[in-house]
Amino acid sequence: MQLFALAGRLGGGINPCVAATLLASTGSVTNPDGSQTPTYTARALQIEVQALAGEDLQQVQNIAQQADRRVVYVSAAAHALNRPLQCGRDILQFSPPDWLGTQSREAWGAGEWSKVLVTRQSSPAAS
Repeated sequence: MQLFALAGRLGGGINPCVAATLLASTGSVTNPDGSQTPTYTARALQIEVQALAGEDLQQVQNIAQQADRRVVYVSAAAHALNRPLQCGRDILQFSPPDWLGTQSREAWGAGEWSKVLVTRQSSPAAS
């Protein structure tokens, strides 16, 4: 069952989905000088972007940073950094800046859709 598509149709009149590109992290390449360059796989998809709700704000209130953040519902598996699982730091491109996945909030199914907290980045990502 495509829950994301169903929810998108029902809520589309209030908050329509927008086109985006998910840059899913695939690791990194070690350069000759020892530095690392991240690598990504690009995937076009539709996302729903929302302002942070009360519970999302509570989860990040202890972070002493000024940043532009959003909650994004993605019709795919999207990850923030997760060192134990060795995945994450996915990037979403849906407006002029890139948005870095900074916190995975929820995931449904086997990569069917996910809720990710994203933070606006000041410079474009390497792709």
